[in-house]
Amino acid sequence: MEEGIVNLVDKSGLIQIELDTIASIRCVELDFTDWLWSGVVVKEKEFRTAIQALDTEIYKGVGVGLTCSEDAIVPDWAWMLISSKLNNATFVVVGGIVAARAEATRLAIVNLNLDDYVDKRVVIKGCSNSGGADYLVQIQQKLQPVVKSLMFGEACSTVPVYKKPAVKR
Repeated sequence: MEEGIVNLVDKSGLIQIELDTIASIRCVELDFTDWLWSGVVVKEKEFRTAIQALDTEIYKGVGVGLTCSEDAIVPDWAWMLISSKLNNATFVVVGGIVAARAEATRLAIVNLNLDDYVDKRVVIKGCSNSGGADYLVQIQQKLQPVVKSLMFGEACSTVPVYKKPAVKR
């Protein structure tokens, strides 16, 4: 009697979280290098004109990572000025696409529905390329108060991080 392949991970009751996949906000980068005078400095009048001409519809509902790809003189107010025009974006951060994806991951962790994890065994997948130690600590802090156990790695090879103490009766 052949049963075929049995997925023991599915049968184990483990919930696996992959940080790369929890963020649901699409992210884009806005590089404003072309708005700089001679490619190196912000001149307020020209900069404001470029911002006014910006089509903000393409940023509606997405995360925006602002960047200047040249080694330029960019005053702090310039970042604020661009951001003020992007009021229909989900969020705006400085640091390009990397910072935008990081913010999307952070928001996903903050907004996790903890009801899905109460008294569950959870594995934070270790092969994720998203976030590094900072996000691992954030998700650990978010989940630890409600989970039965928290592990890091892959279902076949985990490192125990936290186990809820047994209740003494």
